[in-house]
Amino acid sequence: MASPYFINLASFSFYHQREDLHSSTRPRQQQHNDDHDPYGSDPSGTAVVVVTAKQALTPKDKKKSIGKQVRSISDQFHSATLSPTVASPSLKYAGRTNLGKSVVQYGASDNTTWTANPDFHPEVKMLKDFEYLPLTKAYKFMFEKAETVGEVRNDLTLCLGDEMEDVMLDKEGEGGAERYTTLIEETEGMISTLGRIHCGPSTRLEADGIMFEGMMDSWRMGKVVPLDLSQVKGFSLFPGQIVGIKGTNSTGDKLHVQELVDGKVPPEPSSPITITPGTGPVQLVVAGGPFTTTSNLLYEPLSDFLTTVRDNPPHVLILLGPFLDAGHPLLVSNDLGETHDTIFKRCLRIIAKALEGTLTQVVLVPSSRDVCSSIVYPTPPYDVPGGNFIRVSDPALLDIEGVVVALTATDILFHIGKKEISTPPQTRDRLGRLAHHILKQRSFYPLYPAHEKMCVNSEKLDIYGQLPCKPHLFILPSGLRYFVKEVEGCVMVNPEHLAKGLTGGTYARIELRPPASGTGMTGAINADILKV
Repeated sequence: MASPYFINLASFSFYHQREDLHSSTRPRQQQHNDDHDPYGSDPSGTAVVVVTAKQALTPKDKKKSIGKQVRSISDQFHSATLSPTVASPSLKYAGRTNLGKSVVQYGASDNTTWTANPDFHPEVKMLKDFEYLPLTKAYKFMFEKAETVGEVRNDLTLCLGDEMEDVMLDKEGEGGAERYTTLIEETEGMISTLGRIHCGPSTRLEADGIMFEGMMDSWRMGKVVPLDLSQVKGFSLFPGQIVGIKGTNSTGDKLHVQELVDGKVPPEPSSPITITPGTGPVQLVVAGGPFTTTSNLLYEPLSDFLTTVRDNPPHVLILLGPFLDAGHPLLVSNDLGETHDTIFKRCLRIIAKALEGTLTQVVLVPSSRDVCSSIVYPTPPYDVPGGNFIRVSDPALLDIEGVVVALTATDILFHIGKKEISTPPQTRDRLGRLAHHILKQRSFYPLYPAHEKMCVNSEKLDIYGQLPCKPHLFILPSGLRYFVKEVEGCVMVNPEHLAKGLTGGTYARIELRPPASGTGMTGAINADILKV
């Protein structure tokens, strides 16, 4: 999808003067390739190297070129059209320390190889373990009716409520169960009700003023009442969280809570794991954007990262956007001499070139923060040619030889953490607790209302943003501190971002080994987070 053009007038004039000076000497075929085929791809989508008339080598020239060094990855990010501001190297990035240092390890580090078996080609495909097909193309948004949003939210509440029945409802004999009670009418005695944590205009929760929006009945909206949580030993709540409550509602003005159930973890995946000792482990490398520092658009962290990956190519490379962050200072100040698409496509072309000759499969996950992507969430895949790129949506569920991998480029950990209230301090660490919310709510984005910089389509979130099963591996890059944690039998990885402000960040390498007999996949995953 083409992006809007944001053009600095001075850079625009300089750019076109350069084009005028060289247009007469540039071969026509090369102009065509630069303007219309920046990837150098054939119509089938297979990545190829474009050799123009100007670049063609005679046999005599080839002899001269033997032993000549290939242009480095970092040099390829330089362009004659970049202004000095955009192309000035970052001194702080160049002066960073602990290059390549491992900062977090998970699993049995003594049996890791970190080297991909070249004879093993793991199958990477979208998980089809749910009712709807994966999101593959753009869709219309920003015209949802409030009534539709309410119905979708209520449906999500009822679906999770059905899963919580075994802990929420008192059984009456073998065949029946007491159903949830609405809050429309006052009732004496203990009730079991279902709803979500409601947030008013302030969009912040206060411990002594938490509101609860009950589920709708067949023809009336759910009632909103304050919660009395004085008898609950501890809780961790955020806006939009679906909860089950046992308590009393004798006056109808306040719900006195005796017990609070904050969701239920999804069931185990049904897909069989096909990794065997004979094939060897699957090697993954994961990095999340931004991929360049805030001082320039030279993509120095991405360049160094690709050099490392090229030297030890994995089976699968997962890159999560944004590639060109809408909040980058140089974009905000409009200090560019190129279009957004040109910069974005140069990144992809260099990624493909760096991995040329390897069997690495590259998974591209879009971000709504990327100027070359749709601003809506769930976010459709990048509109780029295929080739060796596997284009998925945000969020996405992958099946890699039976291992279910959940991916999202959206910083849901930070978004929930900004709104969450927890009292008293919980025994589970904060980062683990935030990750726990996502699993128990069975949603990639359970926060409602969404973060102020998010444009969430409720209907599409209902279809593409739910967790039908518990992933074996969950990748969720965040601005919060990197971690690898086992949460409810799921290994959750926050590799942070490849670039952090003016300096470099971190990325993750992950090894998926065949699980031991009678054990789950949790013990067969090794992970390492490293400095770029």
